[in-house]
Amino acid sequence: MNRSRLPLWEWALVVSLVLAAWALRVWQPAQVPPGWRDDELINIHALTGEVLSGHPTLYFTGASGHEPLYHTLHAGALPLVGMNPLGGHLLSIACGTLTIPLTYALGRRLLSRSAGLLAATFLTSSFWSLMYSRIALRHAMVLPFALAALYGMWRSSFIGNRLSRIANRLLPVGCGLSLAAALYTYTVARLLPLILLTFGLYLALVHRDRFRRWWRFLLAVLLVAAALTAPLWVAIARGRSEAAAQGIGADARIAELSGPLRELQGGDLGPLIENARTTLGMFHATGDPEWLYNLSGRPVLGPVGAVLFFAGLAFCLCRFRRPEYAFLLIWLAFGISPALITLPPSSLGHTILAQPAVYLLMALPLAELRSRIRDLRPRIRNLESALPLLAIVMVASLVPVAARDLHDYFIAWPARGMVRFLYREDYREAARYLDDHPEVIDVAVGSTLVGPWDRLALENDLRREDLRARLFNPERALLLPAGPAPAVLFIGFPEPDPALAALLEVSPVQTKGRLKLYRFPVDLPLPGPGPTATFANGLELTGLIWPDGEPAPGREATAWLVWRLARTLDLPPVPVVANPPPPGVYAGPRLAVFTHLFAADGTFLVGDDGLWVDPTTLRPGDRFIQIHRFSVLADAPPGPYRLEIGLYDPMTGERWRTAEGVDRVGWGE
Repeated sequence: MNRSRLPLWEWALVVSLVLAAWALRVWQPAQVPPGWRDDELINIHALTGEVLSGHPTLYFTGASGHEPLYHTLHAGALPLVGMNPLGGHLLSIACGTLTIPLTYALGRRLLSRSAGLLAATFLTSSFWSLMYSRIALRHAMVLPFALAALYGMWRSSFIGNRLSRIANRLLPVGCGLSLAAALYTYTVARLLPLILLTFGLYLALVHRDRFRRWWRFLLAVLLVAAALTAPLWVAIARGRSEAAAQGIGADARIAELSGPLRELQGGDLGPLIENARTTLGMFHATGDPEWLYNLSGRPVLGPVGAVLFFAGLAFCLCRFRRPEYAFLLIWLAFGISPALITLPPSSLGHTILAQPAVYLLMALPLAELRSRIRDLRPRIRNLESALPLLAIVMVASLVPVAARDLHDYFIAWPARGMVRFLYREDYREAARYLDDHPEVIDVAVGSTLVGPWDRLALENDLRREDLRARLFNPERALLLPAGPAPAVLFIGFPEPDPALAALLEVSPVQTKGRLKLYRFPVDLPLPGPGPTATFANGLELTGLIWPDGEPAPGREATAWLVWRLARTLDLPPVPVVANPPPPGVYAGPRLAVFTHLFAADGTFLVGDDGLWVDPTTLRPGDRFIQIHRFSVLADAPPGPYRLEIGLYDPMTGERWRTAEGVDRVGWGE
């Protein structure tokens, strides 16, 4: 078959698949996924944010180590649409869509026209492909570069000396560029040279004539890729950290996830065997357990898809001496290998390199069936009667696979409670609610305050620019914002402390789903006496009460501290830092309250430090109550006790002083 020219109908079908893939990847971007995940916010605001701020790098040592290409291109894509669910995911959408025609092209060159078209059709509606094409992670971008490199390598080995002189010079450069781009995108791309070298070894052992024509091309590609990626390896070597197992530094993600290998080094083979068993069942039995990227435990393929996949796998094993089938098996083996030795097993993200190979294997039995029937047509007179049956087989294979994947991705997965929680659906709902209520301008929103990610998720989804949102943790604090029409918004999680929430019961409440919005008068009274201390950074301690009684041996006492911001808060810069942070970079808070309980003789009994409001969001006039808890041991000295209160910078340990020049305020003195 002349594979260099495509008939019009084939062009039309490929274009239709690309358009369908694009439509599925841009449809309902604000509904699926239901919000923003930590990793996306880290990528956008910390890593891509570094590039946007004029600090590009060859390797990001934050977030356990990231290659730079995705984040660099993301910095160029974000301004095109803006920071919203579509703009934040646009680069991944484009890469996921581009994977479809490239899979078709490689499948057509490697196997047949039918195999390429069928694999592209399966991939268009694939849950696996949709998942990584619609989130702001680098996984989707590694596939176009990998497919381009593999296509060029296979074409060179297939055509051999029939390439023109110009093509002989340009093709290895193009393949080397694609391979280098993949290596600059995601860690699993480091398996691509191993795939090519293993295939070269296979050719040397089984097809020596072909290997003699191909090895120079392979060497040229690897040399081009090595030269282009040399700066990357230098940057990785410089960024490595002794804290790699805790996710700190270059390539720390590998050390962080390779638990089975560490157990093996200690003589325990069990975790590695269990990982291998689970991963080998990922296509039909035991899928990725992470709700972040899967319906927990859902296998990649349903019954129909699994039958096709294993039929294709068996077909390749039986014809292993054919280079195209050996190539597919080598690709699949290396593609799933990261999940064999890392956690979690059967991870869809760690095995992303195998994705096109899986769908090519699924397409292979159907393509072979069509090929056999076509070859028999000249010899069997009534074979046309079998063609409708072939069409039925094709439809019966394609429709159930697509229906399962589309239902599970667009309906089942985003409806799960754990998915909604992990993707901060409450904050997207809060943004929609606040956008629909322009009369609410000053609002305090509940948050776990684990890093800046809740605040950034809310900012990403808000369309308004006049809203002044503050964040606080309602489990330990209640923030009452200043303003002409202040409000407090509780989301579904975390639940507010009942005693603090009771202070708002006098205010009218509006509910929508799990959201509760309280509006209250500007002069809503708070417990406690007048000002007791004014700190140099602008915070005033205005009250302290013991709602359940003062501390005593053998009981837990609760102190309510009432604060007010008298002027703009004096706070050191708090940049958005990746989690985990780069080696030697502090990523914690810059302001905290300390409360230390002492016995009458000066013995330290217990303390409770923390700040359960986001200080970067506070505005002058804001008031907040914090709950501090003290569990006094039963054998502690009897009271009376003294409580010392103050403010400090957790990074430096330096305390803020009051207007009187002292660094603490005492109660019970």
